[in-house]
Amino acid sequence: MWTERRSGQSHQRGPQDHRDPFERDRTRVIHCPAFRRLQRKTQILGTDEGDFHRTRLTHSLEVASIGTSILRQLIANSDHHYLSHLFPSDDLINTICLLHDIGHPPFGHGGEVALNFKMRDYGGFEGNAQTLRLLTKIETSYGGFGLDLTRRALLGTLKYPVRFSTVVETERPNVIESFSKTIRINDWLPPKGYYDCEQAEVDWLLVPFTEQDKTLFQSLKNKPEANQHGRANYHSFDCSIMDMADDIAYGVHDLEDAIHLQLINRVDLDTPAFRQLLSATPLEKHQNQLIDFLFDEALYIRKMGIGEIVNYFITSTEIQVTNDLFENDLLKYNVELLPEAKALLNYLKQCVYNYVIDSQEARTFEYGGQTVVLRLFEAISSNPTGLLNNKNRELFLQAQDEASAFRIVCDYIANMTDEYAHRMHERLFGFNTRTIFERL
Repeated sequence: MWTERRSGQSHQRGPQDHRDPFERDRTRVIHCPAFRRLQRKTQILGTDEGDFHRTRLTHSLEVASIGTSILRQLIANSDHHYLSHLFPSDDLINTICLLHDIGHPPFGHGGEVALNFKMRDYGGFEGNAQTLRLLTKIETSYGGFGLDLTRRALLGTLKYPVRFSTVVETERPNVIESFSKTIRINDWLPPKGYYDCEQAEVDWLLVPFTEQDKTLFQSLKNKPEANQHGRANYHSFDCSIMDMADDIAYGVHDLEDAIHLQLINRVDLDTPAFRQLLSATPLEKHQNQLIDFLFDEALYIRKMGIGEIVNYFITSTEIQVTNDLFENDLLKYNVELLPEAKALLNYLKQCVYNYVIDSQEARTFEYGGQTVVLRLFEAISSNPTGLLNNKNRELFLQAQDEASAFRIVCDYIANMTDEYAHRMHERLFGFNTRTIFERL
């Protein structure tokens, strides 16, 4: 049942196609347009800032590599042999990891918040929710079921298995319209959940589970409050591997970018708190050398330090029970880091946040991207039959209601790369009218 597709078809390429279903999933992902667009979407720094740092594409490739290494580490651990039936294949975990950021819009966090603001009356916007929608509806490479991936691959991408409307804050911020078309960004952070309009797809995903498991799986860790979104409580075993790999890539490889670009220097990282966290791990034995490696002028030396930290996290994984009440092992078990490893990773992630994500440079880029997305949405929604491309124009005209129509506009903008959004903004608002036939 986990290899079933919503279309009911296998899409094999003839009798000589010996690939298993998850290998075909992986092939579909790497050949789809939305995956290619990740090469020109912001990870942390803008894609025009240089040619060393990560984009969404290279970050996704690194997450896939780390996810595969975590899987092999778990398989090699003799303590986990009793769960051998649970382990995904390399192709399956690769597919899930490659897809984890595919729904993110241009300009990273700024674009996400801008679209959530514009969709506030029509179901909202959130990058992970957009991933499910993109895979099941928007990417039509394989017909009317999106990429028509296997059930288990789609389940692994469902990071927050709760409806958007059940986790959104109960009181909405005041809407302040301004001449500059900007918003208070922290007022419109999206909740984490799937769009209400994707309920049919989620229902299909959860068919193999009992009613008890479905209810528990979609329960909340925290209920929404007046000015705070609720939070999902669980995700699947495969998703937990992807989520951990994503955190490791963010905390370590994005740290590498920051060190290379001199956004983080030695005094920022090498603090008593950092030394104390290292002392609780096997890295403590040569922590001075490790820190020297991270800030060495030679790239290959820095790589040695980065690789050692990544390997430490990969080998510090364990399988834990999420809730004994789950009947299905895919939901009952998740992969977690050892407490001391988790504390160290959280410290590294906080460093990246403090010195990169929350830096003036990154916030300036984010603000600019937010403004571009807000103005694009306003322009396109005011004249959708003129400014949408042919495919989305037809979908807009076929929309059954206003919410569905605005969702088409949102899909179109979310699919753009940073550069495409900038260029369309320039053409619409008079900064550059030279290129008129570019296609998304």
